[in-house]
Amino acid sequence: MHKKLLITFLICAPMSAVANIPSTEYVQQQIATQIATAVSSKVDTSASANQTMAGTYTVSGTMNFTGSTTVETAPLPSAE
Repeated sequence: MHKKLLITFLICAPMSAVANIPSTEYVQQQIATQIATAVSSKVDTSASANQTMAGTYTVSGTMNFTGSTTVETAPLPSAE
């Protein structure tokens, strides 16, 4: 009797495993979160953008400014 119970248990135990598959809603939520995080660190190029940049930037090539871009001229050092 115990032998049959043990054999039955050994045969049925592997079949009782359940796959852990995430729901479609969960996957979509994770993707949306990843996209929002990636986009939040990008520079806004819209016409209404108002951003402050800090740090050191090296620009090679040509920069074209359109619209009303105002750049203040820094004071020149005195001649000595």
